[in-house]
Amino acid sequence: MADLYQLFNVFILAISPIVECRGSIPYGIVTGIDLPTVLLVTLIGNCLPVPFLLLFLKAAEGWVMRRDDSNPLKRLVVRYLESLRRRTGEQVKKYGFLGLVLFVAVPVPGTGAWTSSVVAYLFGMEWKRALVAILIGVVCAVAIVTALALAIGIVL
Repeated sequence: MADLYQLFNVFILAISPIVECRGSIPYGIVTGIDLPTVLLVTLIGNCLPVPFLLLFLKAAEGWVMRRDDSNPLKRLVVRYLESLRRRTGEQVKKYGFLGLVLFVAVPVPGTGAWTSSVVAYLFGMEWKRALVAILIGVVCAVAIVTALALAIGIVL
């Protein structure tokens, strides 16, 4: 049985932007937590922020955009959103739901649930549809990361 501290660390890694399942699964395996527990805690942690992000991104963007143009936070957010539009626009416009699933499923930095929530918002995807696409993508990413972790020798 894993101790609570290790499970908490898996959860925090999974819920964190950028790290998500790419860090929580290898950490959980290396620390000796049984694989089903690692996967369950990772899925919960990785999926938990998605509905909140999808529901509150509009309000957050509005709050940031009301700032003066010289505001560093506003400049950073505008640059980030423009970059996401350039990187993901064609894929999401062309493939829609499936494009978002694939974007989340590829377990590389910058393609997880957090970023995909922003992408879905930017391209006006209906939130329930986006939620389903992102959750499917997270499950795929978890499966890929688990297979890779086990294949490269992180042994249970």
